[in-house]
Amino acid sequence: MRRYQVKSLFGPTLQGEGLHAGMPCLFLRLAGCNAWDGRPEKRATSACPYCDTDFLGGEPLDAAAISERLAALVPESGPGPGRSGRGSTGTLGLVLTGGEPLLQADGELLATLGAAFRWVDIETNGTRPCPVRPANVFISCSPKRIAGQEVVVEADWWKVLIPDQESFLERALASGKPVFLQPTCPDQGPSGELYQRHLERCLALCYRHGCRLSLQIHKYIGIP
Repeated sequence: MRRYQVKSLFGPTLQGEGLHAGMPCLFLRLAGCNAWDGRPEKRATSACPYCDTDFLGGEPLDAAAISERLAALVPESGPGPGRSGRGSTGTLGLVLTGGEPLLQADGELLATLGAAFRWVDIETNGTRPCPVRPANVFISCSPKRIAGQEVVVEADWWKVLIPDQESFLERALASGKPVFLQPTCPDQGPSGELYQRHLERCLALCYRHGCRLSLQIHKYIGIP
């Protein structure tokens, strides 16, 4: 039986970015990435020097075990007729993230997650094709320029980090899909002079091209 290296599972929280921003969800973080090896001394020279995620290590789990762990995170429902006991994952979304989740995620895992949740966002750098997926499983592509690895995924929407990945903006706009512009967030962000400059650049591009602004609302309100 296929096992996936799982870094963490957590929630409930809110999706902070993209088309489902502000909606309640759980998070499934798979280990591993092809844009950075996770070593601090290599961060500055990687394709993601602004990465704020620990994606190393984890635990091997099959799809059934992952489903059980996620279901255990759902809060108990409130009092009243038919409302006792554990809640349902079907009232929540799920964010499948990494690292780079498409290094591991296959059709079996996507089918399992899609059947359990209202929606699933795959947060990918776009350099790996996505397996066959249910209609409620979406691809949120935050493209990264990685040497020798082209962006090949067919995105449902784009999340372009500004200014670091602004070179992808023309391609994202040409796709006809929604385009979100997100200011690159320094380690101490979202605050400070550098973040403000990035935000102002995003606003200018939004006004020019009709893009949507993405602000990582989870960081603003202090939730995971």
